[in-house]
Amino acid sequence: MRRLLLSALLILGCAQAGASNQHPSELETGIQLDQCGSAPVRALRFIEVGVASLWRDGCSQQARSLTPPLLLEFTYRREVPGSAFSRSATAMIERNVEAATFADLQQRVEAFNSHYRDIGDGDSYQLRYLSNGRLELLLNNELLASEQGHEFANAYLQIWFGPEPYSDRLKEQLLALQR
Repeated sequence: MRRLLLSALLILGCAQAGASNQHPSELETGIQLDQCGSAPVRALRFIEVGVASLWRDGCSQQARSLTPPLLLEFTYRREVPGSAFSRSATAMIERNVEAATFADLQQRVEAFNSHYRDIGDGDSYQLRYLSNGRLELLLNNELLASEQGHEFANAYLQIWFGPEPYSDRLKEQLLALQR
């Protein structure tokens, strides 16, 4: 009985140690990320629904370059349906990349976006762009989806940093400290 209890505690401890409860600054081993910008997220340009933060390895380096590693975090104060994230993400990518690029990535984008969930007050989405080219979508530190490839990650980040971003003000505020 004692052995069973110790085994259960060990398994529980290992499961908790494997959970992704890292502070955003600890995105990749040996790489310290800094919070480079923060901005309110607005729906319909005037309803504040949350706050976004951009974390990077050095804020002043190549201000407009979206090289990994980086983390984009959104913490929400309102309920938002997962379908709204999915639809708008697909539309924003299509608006910000070449037609041929979107055609090549469309199925992967839609598969990635299918993992968005309904959220409420206090929930946080994170997009982690890792040095190996992997883009990960997390909700409250739970991995929901991942996709490999710098082309995919760069296209996805165009939602917020492209020529026609979700919000020009959000883009500028997230990049503000990267002059």
